[in-house]
Amino acid sequence: MRSPYASIAALLVAVAGVLAGNGVLTTLLPVRAELEHFPALAISLMGSAYFGGMLAGAFLTPRLVQRFGHIRAFGLSSICGAVMILVAGTLVEPHAWVIIGFLRGFFLAGIYAIVESYLQGRAENRIRGRLLGLYSITQYGGWAIGNQFMRLGDPAAFTIFGIAAAVVLVCLTPLLLIEDGPPPRDGRRPGMRLLWLLRTTPVGFVCAMLIGFANGPFWSLTPVYATKLGMDGVQTGTLISAITLGSAAFQFPVGRLSDAFDRRKVLIGLTLITALVEIGIYWSGKLLVGWPFVITGFVLGGIISTQYYASSAYTNDITGRDNAVGVAAALLFLYCIGAVLGPVTAYYVMQRLGDPGLYLHNAGIHAAMAVFILLRVLRSPGRDRADTTTI
Repeated sequence: MRSPYASIAALLVAVAGVLAGNGVLTTLLPVRAELEHFPALAISLMGSAYFGGMLAGAFLTPRLVQRFGHIRAFGLSSICGAVMILVAGTLVEPHAWVIIGFLRGFFLAGIYAIVESYLQGRAENRIRGRLLGLYSITQYGGWAIGNQFMRLGDPAAFTIFGIAAAVVLVCLTPLLLIEDGPPPRDGRRPGMRLLWLLRTTPVGFVCAMLIGFANGPFWSLTPVYATKLGMDGVQTGTLISAITLGSAAFQFPVGRLSDAFDRRKVLIGLTLITALVEIGIYWSGKLLVGWPFVITGFVLGGIISTQYYASSAYTNDITGRDNAVGVAAALLFLYCIGAVLGPVTAYYVMQRLGDPGLYLHNAGIHAAMAVFILLRVLRSPGRDRADTTTI
């Protein structure tokens, strides 16, 4: 397959299948854990382990690419991820699922890093934004489609696990059509200068960690909360699909907004709106169930998912293109640290305030983030960004 666009299309088909197969586990694992009466702490640790695995995968994936090349590294990570799906469906036990969560995060981090670096290396500047936007839509679309697999079987049985693994493996077949080049031989390892990043852009540093602190429990514990509200597997899958579709739908509008205005002020607006919605969910309790919760989830997913990209764009505006690789590694590291700790702190808040305490926990994080960014804006109102680009 010599056309670069055909190669990219084949890779995106594979990405859609891999993320669809893994996306259903975002809902299926917490729902099945609840049905199996796993301890609440074990369910929280599953989410923390997943992001811990992503943290490790982000560091080790460059070595995998350097040894095998992008396409073979992608295929290897995807196949290992499919194996984890099958093992999870076979070995239903809390300790095993915490370990499986770590391994899934490890392999998915590899998939994300490999695909993004592959696309960045082949995209022309004039189409880079649109291509990455297409990848983002493919990513969230795959997750949303995957959650609809909840309709295809009983969450208490093996069926959905088997279907998810099969979809991953079948969608890898387009990779056979891609002519992968030789593995990159660049031996340089971009440094992850955390203290430099903190001094250069405190907003980017703090926001990356706090966004992970809120997103970790949001994605891992929302299915559990929905189940305790009385929503069945299909309804919970629909909720997560709505959240994921909202994540995709809001990317371009918020991106254009952050290109037109100070990104920090856009972040303040996003975090404040998020906090208000989360407080509303907390106070609504069992009144917000079924379709009202699904609609709310669509909006909440959209405003939550765009915060990391807006923060990352602002950070790269300040640090410059020459530091992009090291900055990306540092932001991912900080995000994962927050995402590892977030489910644990959310668990203790839920123990004291009840299950809706998840959203009050996150509202506090988003409100704190808004206040911190506002203080930085007041301290340095003119330090916006070096330049902007509009897709």
